[in-house]
Amino acid sequence: MANHITLAGLPLVNLKRKPFRTAALTIVVTMLTMAFYGGSLLSMNLEAGLNSMQERMGADLMVTPQNTKNEAEALLTNGSASTFYFTNDITGEVAKADGIDEITEQAYISSLAAACCDEKVQIIGFNPDTDFVITPWIASQFDGTLQRGQIVAGASINVSGNNTVKLYGHEFPVAAQLANTGTSLDNSVFVNMQTVPDVVGYSAKVGHAAIPEEYADKAVSAVLIKVKDGYSAQQVAANITKTTGIKSLGYVYPGGITATTKSNLNVIIRYVTIFVAVFWIMGLIVLLAVFSSAMNERKREFAAYRILGANRSTLVGIIVKESAMIGASGGVVGIAVASLAIFPFSTLIGQQLQLPYLQANIWNVLALIAVSFVLAVLTGLLASVATAVKLSAPETYLTLREGE
Repeated sequence: MANHITLAGLPLVNLKRKPFRTAALTIVVTMLTMAFYGGSLLSMNLEAGLNSMQERMGADLMVTPQNTKNEAEALLTNGSASTFYFTNDITGEVAKADGIDEITEQAYISSLAAACCDEKVQIIGFNPDTDFVITPWIASQFDGTLQRGQIVAGASINVSGNNTVKLYGHEFPVAAQLANTGTSLDNSVFVNMQTVPDVVGYSAKVGHAAIPEEYADKAVSAVLIKVKDGYSAQQVAANITKTTGIKSLGYVYPGGITATTKSNLNVIIRYVTIFVAVFWIMGLIVLLAVFSSAMNERKREFAAYRILGANRSTLVGIIVKESAMIGASGGVVGIAVASLAIFPFSTLIGQQLQLPYLQANIWNVLALIAVSFVLAVLTGLLASVATAVKLSAPETYLTLREGE
């Protein structure tokens, strides 16, 4: 028995009847959707990473040893792990300067390549009693007291089945594992300052002493400061230099790093926006050209529909439904391909960009998917406007009626 084609099913039949044209149009919409959705998702993730970095800065000023400014700045962004330290009691000297509201110290030790990670781990020692930088955001996921010998693991650290991480040949029990931050902190472990001498001891046992053992009990890599109201970080840095008499100290301003990172981020987003805009304009021109060309090829087809009783609105409806189907198909494929290219490689993307990169929350992603899909459908509809207008024109309609 012959299959009957209904008016509702006619657009799909038409698309199947011209597979090459349908595929070409779908590919164009797919590429446009990939550009918009992929570019928007990357921008959202970069902004989420920047916000995460800003939330975790905490200090207004970092005091570091001479010639270690770059290493200290790298710790705040997405740099590699490093080890550096003072060889004197610097914290007490710095604390005497005017303009300091809160002060704490941290120790930074770079591990050997470890089984838990793809690269070296940054071990960060902090003092829970005075800390105002790490403790506030660790507290959101760990409300206990970090004991000597325990660690808090960053999101990218692979914790073993027995809830430990092996560093320098020693199994450290994991008290908690933090959520992703999109910064180098994800590849870090946190210990209290009492554990630092233990870490140094374990490193010496495997023949790679992280710090000379005579400094193990007093290793301080950076002094972190929150300045009093009415003082700038630069003023306090000048006061520290004057009070300590040490002109070779390094000063890092986290706020300045954030501003620089934001500037770099804005440049990337600007280029992405320009690329997407140009790509969309070119894609729309291609779609309009193809639909316009198809109009000339389909005059006999439309005339046949007129013979069967179709009016102007019916012909326009067929074109609109066809373009909506093409837009929907291209939208689904474009979103799927872009998602497969971005989500599994978030860590690699962050490393290559050398910027804080954090996956946006699920609700923002779902909203972006919905917007991208609707935009893909609208793109298909927009491309068919010229054809629909031509079909609606009286002279075109009369030409088609000549086939009756």
